[in-house]
Amino acid sequence: MLPRRVVRGRKNPLYFGLAARLKAARLGKGYDRKTLTSQAALIGGSVILGIEDRGKIPHLDTIAKIALALGLSPAFLAYGIETDPDATTDILPGNGLATRLWQVRTQKGLSVLALAQAAGLSHTAVGNLERGAIPNVATAESLAKALGVSPGWLAYGLGPMELPGRRRVAASPAPSFG
Repeated sequence: MLPRRVVRGRKNPLYFGLAARLKAARLGKGYDRKTLTSQAALIGGSVILGIEDRGKIPHLDTIAKIALALGLSPAFLAYGIETDPDATTDILPGNGLATRLWQVRTQKGLSVLALAQAAGLSHTAVGNLERGAIPNVATAESLAKALGVSPGWLAYGLGPMELPGRRRVAASPAPSFG
């Protein structure tokens, strides 16, 4: 669940704005929750409610399906990172995340255990992700932060590999709708 309060002196994770971005995008399209659920194939009826009102942290594949239904980049929806708007079509859940994770970890000379400790995860969790498990948006962001890469790039292969600067992160939850 998303924390309800801001911690002073600590930078909030990028995914904290997910619920607001989702609601703004949904309302901008004129969708109620039921309509969005029907547009986003294979998503249960309570998923949108859980994210918007209950602070549930979804898995990357769920975000990809919702983003596709809204015509948004999953990197924008999950993390507020602007990417090419045309990059919303062929995003498959977890497509390439395991490879990107392994490549960056090995390039940086980190063991699975060292990365797990830096990200606050178990070494088993990191190993499972490198074998194709799909994490939630919070776990993907923790790994990206530990590796010094953009969570949008790690999760979806979108945008630059580098950490986003302030100008790449959306300041408000109001995306443009076409």
